[in-house]
Amino acid sequence: MRTDHRETVPGRHLTALLKRWYREIRCSICTSRIWLRPIALKEPLEAPEPRQEWILCKPCHEALQLTMRNSSIRPSMRLRIAMGLVAAERSPHHSPKIRAEQELQRDFSWLARFLFLFVVLHLVVFVIVLAIPK
Repeated sequence: MRTDHRETVPGRHLTALLKRWYREIRCSICTSRIWLRPIALKEPLEAPEPRQEWILCKPCHEALQLTMRNSSIRPSMRLRIAMGLVAAERSPHHSPKIRAEQELQRDFSWLARFLFLFVVLHLVVFVIVLAIPK
């Protein structure tokens, strides 16, 4: 599409793609961000209505597979029941204390990494300053 000032204006399709690119994807169970390869699951057609869809992160998907392997329920309901069991264990609303501990541990690891880089950077600068002849 062209305007009077000879600029190119993106069409609707490109705008829709750009909006989709920046959309944040979160796990349906633990609500953590999924950066790479979200796993989408749909209930089978034999499952009773309403059939649902979930987007899972890798750790939640592995926990779901383990729960489904251990269940002896008929296949049409197995996914929904296993999803409920995994969500009861891993949901951030179920145990906020554990979620807070995980966030604190993640923040501490970032702090330790930055502190290490800070020390290495200063060590490099110190070596460069000492290496310059006076």
